[in-house]
Amino acid sequence: MGLPGLTSSQMIEVDRIMMDELEVPVDLMMEHAGSNLARLCVTLSPTRDGVFRVIAGSGNNGGGGIVAARRLMSWGHDVIIYLPRGKESLRSVPLEQLRRAERVGVKIVNGLPEASTEQQCLVIDAYLGYGYHKQNDSISEAVFSYLRSESKIVSLDVPSGLDSTTGASHSLFNPIATMTIAFMKSGLLIGPKNLIGTLFIADIGVPMDIYESRLNLSWKPPYSLFSLNSLYLAFSQDPLQQVKLSKTDNGPTWSVSF
Repeated sequence: MGLPGLTSSQMIEVDRIMMDELEVPVDLMMEHAGSNLARLCVTLSPTRDGVFRVIAGSGNNGGGGIVAARRLMSWGHDVIIYLPRGKESLRSVPLEQLRRAERVGVKIVNGLPEASTEQQCLVIDAYLGYGYHKQNDSISEAVFSYLRSESKIVSLDVPSGLDSTTGASHSLFNPIATMTIAFMKSGLLIGPKNLIGTLFIADIGVPMDIYESRLNLSWKPPYSLFSLNSLYLAFSQDPLQQVKLSKTDNGPTWSVSF
């Protein structure tokens, strides 16, 4: 049995269970996601005192990127948040996260940056998440074009413009890494590896038994509920697609590299 992944509709159900049944608010899950992302980006940055540019969308994926920006700023890094659709487009929870980022001094810019000439710059792609569906959208096309011009990108949850269920990409840029949230997404397991980069997975507090008891995902042998590392070590691996796990230096984020 290979490594299972969640479809977009299954991830929507996970979010519903967390918010409606377990009463875990979206801003708390967003905080966990953004904090993990910030730690990972420091680890992957060309230099420890690197420069970070966050491309944030209007929804919850953008909110996670904004949290990461606030954390990076609080650690003394050079951070700018770019809002391709402008501040007025943000939904309520990402907007509150933006206000928090502003309070600690993060610079906010409406629009997109010029292509970076700074060797130490790392771009954080937090524009679109697992709910992306292809549509004719000039702003998104401009974001995708910008991302194709950058060489050091880390994507949050899924690379923007990549279908989290099918793995089809409409953006065709090459992140160095993708940090997915809570559980692996199906599209990340079957999409072209050069359009995904090294895969990482971050714990945002979803109980592990939700995937088995509520979504009917199964794998063997029996697994521990206590950490994502135990969960992923429990999968029976396809010998043609081995998964290697390694803990980062800065927190509970786990690498899954093919």
